[in-house]
Amino acid sequence: MKCKACGALNDAGASFCKGCGIKLEASECYQCGAPADPDALFCSKCGSKLTTNDPVEGKTCQSCGFVNSAGTMYCHRCNQKIL
Repeated sequence: MKCKACGALNDAGASFCKGCGIKLEASECYQCGAPADPDALFCSKCGSKLTTNDPVEGKTCQSCGFVNSAGTMYCHRCNQKIL
């Protein structure tokens, strides 16, 4: 499983990235939170790219660790204000 934050390759079923330590969310879209097939390239709900060769640029929620897109004011997962 590839970390969406740093791009490190992790073992299937890993809970945390061995490269950056962020919590891994293997089966959901990083943009909308919809369940995602681990082999899919794009989210079937919102169309966001699920895998990338570059680290995700954005803001990490300090409450839940979710990586939100740049410019986001509230977390897409937990709705907490991003500082």
